[in-house]
Parts: sequence; structure tokens; C-alpha cells
Amino acid sequence: MHKKAIFAFLIVSLAMALPGCFHKIEVVEIEKFSNLELSFNGMKSDLVVRVYNPNYLSFKLKSADILLSVGEIKAGDVELAEQITLASNDTTDVVLRVATRKGALGRILKQNFRDMIHGGEIPFSAEGEITGQSLGLKKKISINYSETLEL
Repeated sequence: MHKKAIFAFLIVSLAMALPGCFHKIEVVEIEKFSNLELSFNGMKSDLVVRVYNPNYLSFKLKSADILLSVGEIKAGDVELAEQITLASNDTTDVVLRVATRKGALGRILKQNFRDMIHGGEIPFSAEGEITGQSLGLKKKISINYSETLEL
């Protein structure tokens, strides 16, 4: 019984100490929207995020929960193009796929019609997080990007 208690204590101590050994995964750079496709069904684009993993373990990025907004309109969702592994002590380009929601493009055009005619600016933003995992431990990478489209 005494050995089981010591073993349980060691496991709990290791589980509590292990996450403290990991460093925060950093977003180094976010490139502008690229590969823009505009159709009656909406807009599709890519967003490339350059991420640095300072840890000795690699992390597999599993999912993204990022919201695309145009001004005040919740316009679309951003997802991982594919699951990718962040190598240890390395910088990796992560491609995110941007797609507008049904009917969002019409609302964007309606709200920003005056700015489009007069050559104004339309603010785009993407906010959320990418989730990665290594050895059963989850890491979240915050994404906060904004870009102004000049017409």
C-alpha cells in the first residue's frame, strides 16, 4: 500500500512539473491573405502563419478555431489546411484556409458599399487559436491578425 502511494505521488508530481518545462510557442509573422478566390458562393483565401517552436519536443497541430470578421460582421471561419507538425527548435509555415459563411459576402458588400465606391478601407481580422498536442499535452497558439483592404 505504501509503494502505491509513493508511485501515485511521483506520477502526480511529474504531471504537474512537466507542463512547466514547455515554452510558449510563438507566432513570428502572419503574411497577408493570399490565393484569394471570389465568387457568388463567397470568398476563399489562404493565410500563412509563421510559427516558432522553442521546445525540445515537436507538436502536431490538430485544429484551428479562428473567426474571420469584416468590420463588425462575423464573416467566416479559418481552418488548418492540413495537420502539420511543428519541429522542435524550428520555424514552420502553417497554412490556414479562410472561407466566408453563407450570405456573409452580401452583408459585407451592403455594409461597405459607400466605402467601395469612394475608395475607402475595409478592415479584415482573424482571431482565435490553433491547438497542438505532444505527449498528450495540449498547447494553444493565439492568433490575432488584422489587415485593411484598400479599395
